Amino acid sequence: MELLYRLAAYRTELIWIVAGLAVLVVLQRVARRIRRWRRPARLHPNLRQYAGLTQADAEAERQAAMNIISTSSTRSLAGYEIVQQIEAVFVEGRRSPEEALRGLKAVAGTLGANAVINLTHERTTAGRATARGDAVIVRPTVETAPTSTPSEPTSDQPPSAEAPEP
Repeated sequence: MELLYRLAAYRTELIWIVAGLAVLVVLQRVARRIRRWRRPARLHPNLRQYAGLTQADAEAERQAAMNIISTSSTRSLAGYEIVQQIEAVFVEGRRSPEEALRGLKAVAGTLGANAVINLTHERTTAGRATARGDAVIVRPTVETAPTSTPSEPTSDQPPSAEAPEP
């Protein structure tokens, strides 16, 4: 009983202390929400591939993609001869078809290829882009242009009316 009388004497102080603690709890929750709002969301490890690339990863991918000199949606490249097929490559979960093609070129470039053939890309139902193709090594075909001598008529000039000398 005596304790209750003492608490009753300090009632206003106790009300201020409880109110102060309630304000501190509210401020702590507000501060926590602000901190969460500022930092990027934590992603589940299985979903990280869909998050996009960091600036450093994008630069490394762009450098690897620069090794590719040509791409084609067919089985051959005009002006090039296929020397070796390395392997089929596949990239999924990119934000745009252009990003998927750049990623595909980067994968092929890191495998040692300098071209990609049988190239296809599409959008998934989730709105993400996928790309696939075959990483190959190619070399330019060497075609020698026919040389004509001054005495021979070219196909642009009609044959001369002069008779050849015996």
